[in-house]
Amino acid sequence: MDFRVEELAPCRKKVTVTVPAAQVREVVDEQYSEINKQLRLPGFRPGKAPRKLLETRFGVQVKDEAKSKLVESAYKAAIEEKKVAPLGQPTLDVSAITIDPEKDFEFAFEVTTRPEFALPEWKGREVKVPQVSVTDADVDLGVERMLLSDGTLASSTAPVAADDVAVLDWSARADGQDLHAEPSAYYRMGRGVLDGIVAPGLDAALTGAETGAKAVVKGRAAADDPRPALAGREFDLAVELKEAKRFQPADLDATFLKRHDFDDADELRKDVRRRLLRGRERERDRVAEDRLIDGLVATADMPLPPDVVENAVEGWIERRRIEAQSQGVSDEEVAKDLAASKEEIRVKVENDLKRHFVLERICESSTVTVDENEMFGAVEQMARESGRSTGELVQHFQESPERLSELRTHLRHEKAREALRKAAVVVEEASAPAPVTPPKKGK
Repeated sequence: MDFRVEELAPCRKKVTVTVPAAQVREVVDEQYSEINKQLRLPGFRPGKAPRKLLETRFGVQVKDEAKSKLVESAYKAAIEEKKVAPLGQPTLDVSAITIDPEKDFEFAFEVTTRPEFALPEWKGREVKVPQVSVTDADVDLGVERMLLSDGTLASSTAPVAADDVAVLDWSARADGQDLHAEPSAYYRMGRGVLDGIVAPGLDAALTGAETGAKAVVKGRAAADDPRPALAGREFDLAVELKEAKRFQPADLDATFLKRHDFDDADELRKDVRRRLLRGRERERDRVAEDRLIDGLVATADMPLPPDVVENAVEGWIERRRIEAQSQGVSDEEVAKDLAASKEEIRVKVENDLKRHFVLERICESSTVTVDENEMFGAVEQMARESGRSTGELVQHFQESPERLSELRTHLRHEKAREALRKAAVVVEEASAPAPVTPPKKGK
């Protein structure tokens, strides 16, 4: 096969392919041979039907199948021989082209391609990151959180605050009609969801409230809500605070230490400090990687395919619309917010695409690969974090090659980020310690 590549525009190429007549005949002969093996015609032994008869009965079908095979083979060859690096499927109407076994087969397709750009030198770059430290106050807070996680929920006389649990009587009303009501429903502050009803204004209405306080906020139920009167509807959600509850921390005693496998409080504090330090080091590494990638993006002259950008913007907007609707935001409000921020969305999407292509180039230059064991390990980790079985997630990915490809790309890019950071000169800068906010205790 012979390829001729023309640059139509940045990230848009036209590839003209010429297949020699001998190769065309070979593919056509293979198709006839396959049909002859499978065909059963009266008066002829299997595989012995005359070619002329086959051409009369199956000529159009054979040419169409041969044409499709040659086009597919040419497209794969163009990718493998690095003629093009496509983003999506080529533009080509196969039905509009013809094939003749006695002539060279020539056709052309257009394709959107990955941007071509000079990747700045990525090894040895300097990056400044915040200094990592863990104070005694941080450790105190970490211990307090452990005690709270083992604590109990008790009534509180204090005004409702973050992380409290509000016990509410609630009712839903729309168009002058009472739709549904429930007594003594538990609502964890910060969740934004009461008994399956999305109510984004509930936290603001309850913060600082005391027993007996009443409020009305907007609520929205999912389309599959089991309560027919609420399903898929927006309504006024009236609540009355019957009781406030607050988590009381467990005692730091021998029972608590034994339950968590510590000999004494000093060993507990050392473990908390070690875990906090490890977490902050991971955060620092992430900051370093982000800053290094941003630096490469800022210095790379990278054209982006307009159609890819537009599709990515529309995809981002659709995901945001679905997310906002699930939180009870009306369609009108969503449309207004998205219209006002579309330019900001485009800038973000373009930056994300550039980061993606920079990481792809780092993968290529450092020969980053992901094997099947790494893929399976990632699925196992996802299963542990989501509470689903590994087998269920494996099936989930196997049913969608696109999801599997996205997972592999994610793992490759994580390796590229690590390679970028390890090849950099990381400089820690002294920074003011972050304020420590202790968790609320019960009253």
